[in-house]
Amino acid sequence: MPLTLSEKIIEAKTIDHFKADNHYRNVKIDALLGHDATIALLIDQFEERHLSIWDPTKVIFTNDHFSSAASAERADISNKFIAFSRANAVKHLMLDKGICHQVLVEHELCQPSTLIIGADSHTIMAGGIGSCATGMGSTDILYALATGTTWLKIPESIKIVFTGQLNEDCSGRDIIFELLNQLGQEGAQYCAMEFHDHSDSRLSQDDRFAIANMAVECGGKFGVFVPDEITQAYIKERDSTLDTRTWVTPDVDAHYVRQINLDLSTLTPRVAKPWSPSNIVPLSSLETTAINVAFLGSCSSARLSDLAVAAHEVEGKTIHPNVRFVIIPSSQEVFKQALYRGYVATLTEAGALFNQSSCGPCGGIDKGVLGRDDVCVSTSNRNFRGRMGHWDSQTYLASARTVTKAALAGSLAPTLY
Repeated sequence: MPLTLSEKIIEAKTIDHFKADNHYRNVKIDALLGHDATIALLIDQFEERHLSIWDPTKVIFTNDHFSSAASAERADISNKFIAFSRANAVKHLMLDKGICHQVLVEHELCQPSTLIIGADSHTIMAGGIGSCATGMGSTDILYALATGTTWLKIPESIKIVFTGQLNEDCSGRDIIFELLNQLGQEGAQYCAMEFHDHSDSRLSQDDRFAIANMAVECGGKFGVFVPDEITQAYIKERDSTLDTRTWVTPDVDAHYVRQINLDLSTLTPRVAKPWSPSNIVPLSSLETTAINVAFLGSCSSARLSDLAVAAHEVEGKTIHPNVRFVIIPSSQEVFKQALYRGYVATLTEAGALFNQSSCGPCGGIDKGVLGRDDVCVSTSNRNFRGRMGHWDSQTYLASARTVTKAALAGSLAPTLY
């Protein structure tokens, strides 16, 4: 029977089928991702049951939510998480290294055709390199942490084909915004969004991560790119080696519940208005809106190419005096590379403020949360009411280029481009 990409990966990891039901599988996982805020929720139960981690070499833990802690309470949570990780000999305890999803795709455990689960919904981002990765709740993570297995319903797949040439004003953020515009927040509910990049020059790896990251905002179980030469180049540069023997691709005649063909040459910059990631409009049709906060951060963005774009936009210019431009690189590795290339100096000279690589204000945690009257344009992945701070604050979602242009202009306006 012809299979989609996610079907092939799940079948390869299947231990057994659920009796009398061909849609569910017991599967072994290749890696498990967790962070301080969610792993802390399962520690007591894990220890009360005298459990042990099935394979500490296949676990990646980060302290991305509370790095560094903004309160004594959060410091205690972080310390509990770190102590648990060390007591259980977690090999890849990545302290203060950045947001877990970015740290995951920088790690050699994250490979095409793997099955990865994480204690956070945006674990799906690893699909940018062809991994079936998904987030789960703490109870499921506890079980998987102890057994190295979990269960899955095989998702139906939506085939999404990219063609044409992406305009230089646009990025992966604008692509996923357009898909959100077409699908809405439930259009891919428990589906695998399977991306086929047939565009003229191929999307960059950073653009693919941005698209996969927000597939979950469409309801997706997986957001997975069919691996190709871009994937190969990324893995080889990251790991210094390349072994494609275990990589799989979908069958030509696999079944899909829907197909979306997106000509990238038709795209223009997009914006998500408050208070939904699917409240998408072209920037050209948005009425001019004054902002006082711009945020370039989160696992959805703030990678090296985003910082490069921002630095290019601000070179020789100054951030608008009414705007606080907060930048949080997605990982320390990204920050280090941005330092080497001079992006940090350029952006700082223009008036931007850099903070430690972590989730920060994306989840209303720290390092730039919004007050009652704040209007923010952000590269984060969600703009639900109150998510970034005060209930009455407003957040618009946009690409790194649009966020930077707005920070310079002091507003979101159709004339930014």
